[in-house]
Order: sequence, then C-alpha cells, then structure tokens
Amino acid sequence: MLRRLDKRNHLIFMFRGKIKVGITLSGGGARGIAHIGVLQALEEAEIYPDVICGTSAGAILGVLYAYGYSPEEMLDIAERSNMRRVFKLVLPIRGLTNQTYLLRQLQKYIPENDFNVLQKEFHIGVTNLNAGKHEVWNAGKSLHDLVLASSAVPGIFQPVKIDGAYYVDGGVMNNMPANPIRHKCDFLIASNVVTKVEKSAEELNGLKSILARVFEISLWYRSRLNYDSCDTVIEPAGLNNFHIFNFSKTKEIYELGYLGAKAKLLKVKNELEAICAMS
Repeated sequence: MLRRLDKRNHLIFMFRGKIKVGITLSGGGARGIAHIGVLQALEEAEIYPDVICGTSAGAILGVLYAYGYSPEEMLDIAERSNMRRVFKLVLPIRGLTNQTYLLRQLQKYIPENDFNVLQKEFHIGVTNLNAGKHEVWNAGKSLHDLVLASSAVPGIFQPVKIDGAYYVDGGVMNNMPANPIRHKCDFLIASNVVTKVEKSAEELNGLKSILARVFEISLWYRSRLNYDSCDTVIEPAGLNNFHIFNFSKTKEIYELGYLGAKAKLLKVKNELEAICAMS
C-alpha cells in the first residue's frame, strides 16, 4: 500500500526551514526516471524541495512528489509493469492517440483534480498552441489535464484542450523552466536529464539517426534556456546510454540520477549553509 508523507515530516530538517528550496525537473522521456534518484539523494541529505516545477516526464514525476509520495514510493510506481505504460510513448498506427491510460493512473494516484490538494507548491510547463507561447500553471482544477498536456509529445499524442485552447508538451518551447519559480526560492536546483554528446559520422548514417539527433540537440538546447537562473544544475552522467523510450531500465536510470545528485551534495549543502548563516 502506497502512502503519502505527512507535511509535518518536512517541517524539521537541517536548515530549520530558513531556506526555501526549489527544483525544476526537465522532460526527457524514460530518462526522467533519474529525477527520482535525484530527489532520493536530496532527501537523504535532509534537503526537501518546497517548490517544484516540471515539464513532460518531469511534470508526471513532479506532481507525484508534490502530492506527497516519497522517492521510494515513486520508484515503486515507476517499476510496476502497468505503470511503465504511463511513460511509454507508442507511435500510433492511425494518426494521433490520446492519453487515456495516463489519465486513469493520475486519477488512481492523485484522485483530486485540483492543485489545492498538493502538499507542495507545484508548477507545470505547457505549450499553448493557439497563442504560440510557453505557459506555466500552478493553480486551478485542471491538474490532470495540465499534466497530460505537458507530456503530450507532438506527433504522438493529441493536444489537450483547456479553457478553449489547445496545449502540448511544455518542452516544445522550454524543456526545463526555472525563471517562473526563481523569485519563489532562496536556492534553486535544476535536474536536467537531457545532455549533449558528440556523434561520429558513422553514427549519423541514415535519415532515422539524423532526425533523432536533431530532436536530441533541440531538446538539449531547450533544457538549458534557464540555466543562469539556477543555483546548481544536476546533470546525471551516463543517461545518453539510454534511449528516451528505454523504459525497461527503470532501476539503472534511477541509480544514475541518484549518483549524479550525490556528486553535487557537498557543494549544495555548503551553499545552503552559507545562505542560512546570512539569514
């Protein structure tokens, strides 16, 4: 039986609530599972983000965390065979497909379709197709629809209609928004699961590999737009060994996120302690 953490568990930690910590979670398909490892490492260091912003896979995992699920529970959810379908993107045979299964899972794990039920402040990055702009939502009774929209990859999933406008994956314009929550945090952490690596000419020897490379570079660029707004950026090494649809490697991807965050913990804790001393 999964349980939600009580808010009181987060009120006492090493920085005594003096510092408001934020985290922004990028999109990245299966690689997004690394965010769970990042959150696990932070909590082991008694660092509990108060404000979360998520896009695409980051929105799915971010809303679970904001609702009160622990990283351990989130990993358990991700490892369940039926839950892998929440993240799995299957090319439709006939046109665009909807996200009925993801909606059912959201309703199962977060029954209330309302931001007010979340235990932590949560922001979702989406792309407004009608207005042609990036938006970040953090209130209202369209929580499920916004998570669906944020993960609605164009060309695979149907746009989601909210308040008369159509929305798709927030990563289309900004894959890791940080500016919208910068003013709400004393310290802002970025967890980016999309990193750039060089490719040899032999690796780019066909249309499929070229198109995949273009998509990868574009997503990487859109993940770095707000780097300057973050106090620290966690980019787990080794994630490029996993395809964005590689959902069968949940534990391995989680471990990379965990190790990536552990490598940054000393720097993060020193900076938090410095901020705490000045407050």
